[in-house]
Amino acid sequence: MLVGELVPKCGRIALLSVTLAGCSAPQPVRREIVSHETTPRLTPMTHQYAVPVLMYHRIANLSPAEQRNQLLRDLTVSPHDFEEQVSYLKENDYIFLQVSEVEKALRDGQPLPEKAIAITMDDGYRDNFTEALPILTKYSAKATIFMVTNNFEAKERLSWADARQMLREKMSFQSHTVSHPDLTTLNPERLDFELIESKRVLESGLGTKVTSVAYPAGAFNRAVSKASEKAGYLAAWKKGGGPVYPVNATTPYELPRIRIHGKTDFEKFKRRVANG
Repeated sequence: MLVGELVPKCGRIALLSVTLAGCSAPQPVRREIVSHETTPRLTPMTHQYAVPVLMYHRIANLSPAEQRNQLLRDLTVSPHDFEEQVSYLKENDYIFLQVSEVEKALRDGQPLPEKAIAITMDDGYRDNFTEALPILTKYSAKATIFMVTNNFEAKERLSWADARQMLREKMSFQSHTVSHPDLTTLNPERLDFELIESKRVLESGLGTKVTSVAYPAGAFNRAVSKASEKAGYLAAWKKGGGPVYPVNATTPYELPRIRIHGKTDFEKFKRRVANG
């Protein structure tokens, strides 16, 4: 019997015959049973992952004068294009990770989601807060900011208040050194300062653990890698090299990232993601 009660349409004779006095059969009043239990969606995990770690810089609409600057055009993805890219990832069931989660899986031999991806942004431009953060929040996406600590409070760069708000919105911060030099050109004392001081400033200023450094302009050599390890980092990120594979666990101070340029059109973006 259906959940509900039988309600006659013609009073007392409704139960005698459906043919008497033009009465119709009793009609069930359906009452929907609503379950408040939800089944959590399981994320397929694998030890044979290939995680694209995307490398951005600015998210902004350039002025006509800025459009004439080739470097700025290369560094800058428009908010429209960025939202198209993040929306595509969300709609195609990618799981957004922090780089610290990728590092930990490598270090501990843990599985990662079959469709995992990490978004990173270098340098600490303020448009990461004003333009990128609302888009990331809209799609429940995480991102990691590789911050140049001397950039805090500088013109068109993040403030400490911006960074703390971003932490509350599931963003994270890792090191991009103190002043963004070519680390391969520094003497040992200056190299140590750039690595150690940036880590200290971020940890004391934001109250979070800093485990990664991204090499400025992707430049590194064996001395830089060794200094990064000595400074207390558990991983370091270069530029290029495709997605992160389990085999990268053997070279944690040479982890790859995939650069997204201002000129990276949507089809090229999808191909770069698909390679992971």
